[in-house]
Amino acid sequence: MKYLQNAWYIAVRSDELSTNLFARRILDKPIVLFRKNNGEVAALEDKCPHRFVPLHLGRIVDDTIQCGYHGLQFDCTGKCVVAPFDSKIPTTARVTSFPVLERFGMVWIWMGSFEKADPGEIPDLSCMIDPQRTQVHGYAKIKCNYELVMDNLADLSHAYYVHGSFYTPQGLERTEHSVTEENGAVYSKFHFPDIEVPSLWNNYAGHTLSRIDRWSEMRWNAPSNLLLYAGVTPTGQPRSDGINLYGVHMLTPETPSTTHYYYCHCRGFQIDDSETTEQVKEWQRIAFQEEDKPMLEAQQASIGTVDNLLSLKPVLLSSDTGAVRIRRRLQEKIKAEIQSDLDLQKEAIL
Repeated sequence: MKYLQNAWYIAVRSDELSTNLFARRILDKPIVLFRKNNGEVAALEDKCPHRFVPLHLGRIVDDTIQCGYHGLQFDCTGKCVVAPFDSKIPTTARVTSFPVLERFGMVWIWMGSFEKADPGEIPDLSCMIDPQRTQVHGYAKIKCNYELVMDNLADLSHAYYVHGSFYTPQGLERTEHSVTEENGAVYSKFHFPDIEVPSLWNNYAGHTLSRIDRWSEMRWNAPSNLLLYAGVTPTGQPRSDGINLYGVHMLTPETPSTTHYYYCHCRGFQIDDSETTEQVKEWQRIAFQEEDKPMLEAQQASIGTVDNLLSLKPVLLSSDTGAVRIRRRLQEKIKAEIQSDLDLQKEAIL
């Protein structure tokens, strides 16, 4: 499967990474991460070039990783700096290193060309560190392709059926849906006017609402980071009169059929209320772990090893517009990247 290489992906949450070696597979490549003495994060290919043993089975020695098999040590650039039984270290004794940085409480990794890594390409997810909001984090390992999860998030009409215990189908014929693009981002916006308040939002609002206008607006940034802006307000009233939240969804392909799924609920209401926080945690557990996850994994099992869902010619509904647009924009970026690499190779030959 082809991935967008020159892009930022979530490697791990910052508070998950301590002084120990942390192994993770990203874009089907084994990666090992660790913190240096100064607290900065380093990321290397998790494979010793000597006997191909995973480096995470070794240990950290003075900002290097010492292979647990024969003691070779690799610095943060991937260069072997110690070979205990050789007076001269082979020049081929090195592993790939990857650019990493920390932002919004997450460790981001750039899987492509080192010189192309641009911190400015990380999308704005500042709601995750906004002191005026309460953040509730979560993680799921889902046995499906990451684009299937993006489809799920871009088409929020599924909530009435997959998450039926929280949302009751109503006024669907009046649902407003639009898909737009701005500065490279795709927006899939749903508006549900004049409906009874869903039980989930009724709980959040302290059972003070009856009929409401609800909105769910998803923003996609390449390759696989999505930001939901959602809320409810009394029917006909401005959004500022209601309550709202941001939902951050960060997807990192592990393999063609498995995905690291990090999410964060950032609410702007009852920010100091522990009971509401527990309600959010329970919603995340049920919705993502017990409802979305088995549905997506069953979908993957049904599809099999096909890379591109659209190649199967699925029936498309109007609510699929956002998901299809995202898929096409992502494929355009991947094709452009592949073509650019081919052009560079031709130039090098000439």
